[in-house]
Amino acid sequence: MRIKILGIVGLVVLSSNGIANQVWEKPIAPGLVYRMEVQQDPPRLIHSLKMITLNPVTSIMPELTGKTVFDAKGDGRTTISKLANDTNALAAINADFFPFTGDPLGLMVREGQFLSLPNPKRAAFAWGPNSSTFGFSKFTGTVVVDGGPTLDIAGFNEECPENKIALNTPEAGISKSKSPCVTAILKVDGTRIVPTTQIGATVVAITNEGANMPLKAGQFTLVAQGTKVTALSSLKAGQRLTIRLTTTGFDWEKLENAVSGGPMLLRNGDISIDAEAEGFNKAFIEGRHPRTAIGRTSQGDLMFVAIDGRQKMSVGATLQEEAEILKNLGCVDAINLDGGGSTCLNVFGLNMNRPSEKTGERPVANGIVFYGPRQLTAEQKLRIVVPSTISTTGVGQARVIDINGKVIPNIEVFWSLQGPAWVDQGGQVTGVEAGSATLEAYVRGMNISTKIVIK
Repeated sequence: MRIKILGIVGLVVLSSNGIANQVWEKPIAPGLVYRMEVQQDPPRLIHSLKMITLNPVTSIMPELTGKTVFDAKGDGRTTISKLANDTNALAAINADFFPFTGDPLGLMVREGQFLSLPNPKRAAFAWGPNSSTFGFSKFTGTVVVDGGPTLDIAGFNEECPENKIALNTPEAGISKSKSPCVTAILKVDGTRIVPTTQIGATVVAITNEGANMPLKAGQFTLVAQGTKVTALSSLKAGQRLTIRLTTTGFDWEKLENAVSGGPMLLRNGDISIDAEAEGFNKAFIEGRHPRTAIGRTSQGDLMFVAIDGRQKMSVGATLQEEAEILKNLGCVDAINLDGGGSTCLNVFGLNMNRPSEKTGERPVANGIVFYGPRQLTAEQKLRIVVPSTISTTGVGQARVIDINGKVIPNIEVFWSLQGPAWVDQGGQVTGVEAGSATLEAYVRGMNISTKIVIK
């Protein structure tokens, strides 16, 4: 049985300056809708997902793109399209900023499990089964040695900061530190750590050779680096510890998930960009770049937005323009997420936007995935019909037809094209530069594709 949902095939909306923009809305699953807007002045492609909250069918979850923060190569990042495939998600979008080792730079909580420390200067978004909110978070952590000192925790699931102490859970993948360091391998009273907790642990072993130690399932570590080495050197196997963590700013009794980004874009319906306070420079603020954002409407529905940039057909957006776009989409609160070459929105295995990296889709540290029921694959042969050659200044109309030549309604087709041309959600292909392009479509539970020569 195929799920049937009505949607908007295409419409024309007027911008604030009276210029007509094209918009398509297509249902992904009950409560989840994909939207594409093509703006004319300036040229801009805006992709978004609208999530109707409190619906019983679809859900969203933050995920590390790899299984762990770090892998054997020291970099746990992978692409959003691979994340979507690995999790069998309906859709996925990139989330937080990161260094190229793959550690999210801000707060991350997944189903109550603490994965990454907050940056107190950077905005975050948190949600639970019945509510969501935007805000800022701070962290304090200590380890109390039974019969010994109280030690401050400065790092969590990250390379141990210089002359500090860090705590790692199995989700770190690798217990990382520069030498000299001392690593205490722990058995924690439980299987996971939440953002605010007091939990006991037992020292299993102490090693001076844990600078790049793989973590097994259920294995936690406490690492001291540099001048803090002596603080852990006296620990003995069997010794008891008490770990105390406090992560403020959000009600963890009601909120189970969180991702970070920054800066804030909208507060209570007004544009309120605090980029300088959050540590962003002028070029980031005022330049037109690809952008990713999360917004919330007055009804509590969520908007996940990807704005293409650094391309002929889409110039990107300043933070001010991004905030205006989110407001025009009905949002009253919003934050920016990582953008630039990281901006990527994947639906049904297709990258709906056009990632700006010339080398292809950029591996990222984490993302937000969307789960829900899928259509059953159609038991019929479908194919794309489109001109095999399109000029660099020309356009061509694409359609999907069945074995009898009947055109499949465009509302059922999700179009994607990377390379020297682009496609809107009406199926119109526009040439950009000479080369070979692959036009893809998702329709009735299957992905199909065809080649087009642009010359």
